[in-house]
Amino acid sequence: MQTTVENLEGMFSKAEADLDVIEKRLKLDLINRTAENGFSHEESSIVMMERLRAIKDKHTVLRSQMTEIAAAQKVSMFSIQDHLNSIIALVQHFQRTTGVE
Repeated sequence: MQTTVENLEGMFSKAEADLDVIEKRLKLDLINRTAENGFSHEESSIVMMERLRAIKDKHTVLRSQMTEIAAAQKVSMFSIQDHLNSIIALVQHFQRTTGVE
């Protein structure tokens, strides 16, 4: 389970880095296209940057939720393991006291 959580965290980190690269490419592409088409640089780039910012914000929220879920899953697994250990101890106790296996 820990490996899965680490893989997810790695994937989110990579996605965040990819978004930064995309943002830089978009900025450069927008500068080039607006100059070619005669549009105001601010008209098109502002809209695109706002959209990218919204995507990055959503990604941040998702990453935060993933971290919370991973922590809750870890707590649940420890609880389940603790309950199973208690059940095993009880079964072993009954087996010793009754002689039944």
